[in-house]
Amino acid sequence: LLLISCGTGGNRETAGSSQDQGPVKVEFASLVANPSEYVGKNISVEGKVVHVCMHSGKKLFITGDDPDVRLYIQAGEEMPKFPTELLGSVVVVEGKLTQPVAASVETHDGAHASSPALAEAGADTCETEKALASQTALADMMMVYSKHTVLK
Repeated sequence: LLLISCGTGGNRETAGSSQDQGPVKVEFASLVANPSEYVGKNISVEGKVVHVCMHSGKKLFITGDDPDVRLYIQAGEEMPKFPTELLGSVVVVEGKLTQPVAASVETHDGAHASSPALAEAGADTCETEKALASQTALADMMMVYSKHTVLK
């Protein structure tokens, strides 16, 4: 009887660890079509890096098939800066999708644009941030970065 109960306890641990799987792989088009489905989830998404912040080094933007729709990726304080060599690369980025990014998009002078309209109206932001503020899809989404893999 003791041997049987020990074996059962081991199975519970295995079942618990199988629930703790890695990020859910999400196609960029699916993310654009239904972003709210992924909010709060650990996801991985592939895209082309179209901007690496030269000032803070803690943010980048990726695109899918539509170059006008960008996903804002933010590295936390404990994460290293993004290498500028990522610009133009295709990467798979992992992290947690959150919202709203519009409440706190850091500008290059260290200030924060409180809304996309302010960023668009002339706050000290880069062209990619202004483009993010004017887009209709993913404008209020941000991925809190955990890691990336360069594909090409």
